[in-house]
Amino acid sequence: MALTKAQAVDRLTIRSPFNNIEIRTGTVFQEDGVNLAVRYTKETVKCGTLNSDNELVDTDMSGYSAEIQGVAAAVWTTDIKNKYKEALIKAKG
Repeated sequence: MALTKAQAVDRLTIRSPFNNIEIRTGTVFQEDGVNLAVRYTKETVKCGTLNSDNELVDTDMSGYSAEIQGVAAAVWTTDIKNKYKEALIKAKG
């Protein structure tokens, strides 16, 4: 009776208007090769945050896989980052 647990990213979704990346990770629990349960978690990653000088600080993607880093590099263009920064500043009031 061998119990195992494995995790893998099973879905990436890009959400407009600022191309936020939703990462869904599935965790599969198995006993002797038979799935007992699957649990999903979701994380939303945004292109950056504002610092105290209202400058956009890029999100550190170094902890993510090369594939997810590549997606971020492709969808977080300078134009998207500028629009996101403007929206954050406007939301601050």
